[in-house]
Amino acid sequence: MFLPLGLFDFKELRNDNYYYVDKTHLIHNLLKSGGRYYFLSRPRRFGKSLLVSTLQYLFAGERELFKGLYIEDKWDWNEKYPVVRLSFGGGKVSTPAAIEKRVIKQLARIEKQAGLTPEKEPDTDAPNRLEDVIFRLYEQTGKKVVVLVDEYDKPILDVIQEPDQAVANREYLKELYSIIKDSSHYVRFVFITGITMFSKANLFSGLNHLNDISLDSRYNSICGYTDHDIDTVFAEEIKTLDRAEIKRWYNGYRWLGEEKVYNPYGVLLLFDKKKFKSWWLETGTPTYLYQYLSQKNALTNLDDFDNCWVSHEDLIEFNVLNVKLEALFFQSGYLTIAGEKEEEDEACYLLTYPNLEVRKGVYRGLLKFLGTDTSKAKQDGKKLIRLLSEGDFTSFETELHSFLAGIPHQCYQGDSFEGVYQAYLWIIFKTIGVKCEAEKSTNRGTSDFILYYQNQIFVMELKMVRSGENKDTVLAKAIEQIKTRGYAEEHKNSGKEIHLLGLAFSKEDRNITRLLHEKLADGITT
Repeated sequence: MFLPLGLFDFKELRNDNYYYVDKTHLIHNLLKSGGRYYFLSRPRRFGKSLLVSTLQYLFAGERELFKGLYIEDKWDWNEKYPVVRLSFGGGKVSTPAAIEKRVIKQLARIEKQAGLTPEKEPDTDAPNRLEDVIFRLYEQTGKKVVVLVDEYDKPILDVIQEPDQAVANREYLKELYSIIKDSSHYVRFVFITGITMFSKANLFSGLNHLNDISLDSRYNSICGYTDHDIDTVFAEEIKTLDRAEIKRWYNGYRWLGEEKVYNPYGVLLLFDKKKFKSWWLETGTPTYLYQYLSQKNALTNLDDFDNCWVSHEDLIEFNVLNVKLEALFFQSGYLTIAGEKEEEDEACYLLTYPNLEVRKGVYRGLLKFLGTDTSKAKQDGKKLIRLLSEGDFTSFETELHSFLAGIPHQCYQGDSFEGVYQAYLWIIFKTIGVKCEAEKSTNRGTSDFILYYQNQIFVMELKMVRSGENKDTVLAKAIEQIKTRGYAEEHKNSGKEIHLLGLAFSKEDRNITRLLHEKLADGITT
């Protein structure tokens, strides 16, 4: 049998001898509950599109595709329903006009396949066109319509680092999705999937009866592979692989259910390549994630997300103008739920990196975002730490300038670029195993960066030099800030050499322009 890499069409998988993991028992449980409007959030490439495709063929009554599956003898195949399926996956959709064009194109295809001649002009706006298609499918068949929406939030995530544009896209989608509510008399079933959990008030105000099953333990494994799936469906594929390593690398995702699941894409690439790597992340790092972290000066927060507690409300909320970083990481698939507790009558969840693939990949993703890779980062880090340890600060400045010139312009978000340089220093030294801290708090403030190497400690303050400012004045203020706010205070009796470094950066040049160094001895500047 073939590995379904990059395939998400249920009919293609069933007809062309591809592996298929039967999820129809969970689909059946969902459908027999009697609900009509459902929402599911899962990370990218987790099987959402295949699930939507399965529902499409199920409601269309294509029984032959379900032969041998759990639901085959439990579904009324005499009942066939028209299906409207919309997808925003594939290609960037960055403006309301682009969304409109995408939707109208898909609706035109649905009309053609159903033999409907559009009653409205081709330039009719997408919401009205959707309403028209739903009504005429109902009128033509006498059956209520099934509406499936895949990657509903991609037009927002594509521009998440541009708040005004993200809001504009959200408002357009809000109008589009409200049509589904307005057409409820003609709708049999609605299923919407995406990565994020936008609140109903922000995006689905018209669908306030939408049943969110994202954190419903009954559907924990409706997407993704379980251990049982790996051991049975893929028994042939794992014969030459270390089973314990498969679990260590790729298992660990959990949405409140007891059973943990695997990301399908990473596992399928393992079976294909027969090599343990961060396949899922390396084949499609979500740029929006690092761009948003850059915008919030939070690129060095990666360690803080491991084993952090968040409330239920914060975890599921996704406000375009104020995205909780923990929620963004969780919903993007970088974090999973490892534990729960009740705190002041509210559920709280312990989040952690789900497995080795993600733990390694999240740092590699940052390196890639900064325009480098692990090998180059190690070279850069070793060279810079050698120059610092030798006290050659002039050469350190020269080399750092050269390295920073390779950072892609897309990394720079907003008005302040200090976070990008801070992240670069943090990740290259972390890559070579040198202890370092970014945003280290004291009782009087927060230092930008502290580096610990052998018998030396380097306390750094990063400053942007604005047009017309004197670099020497800015650097002097940086050194003075380190002293007056006590950034090095806790280390002055450590017996180690303490170095204070002010680093000035130019916004126009997007690079370091000057460095000032002072050395502390017994807490006294020399």
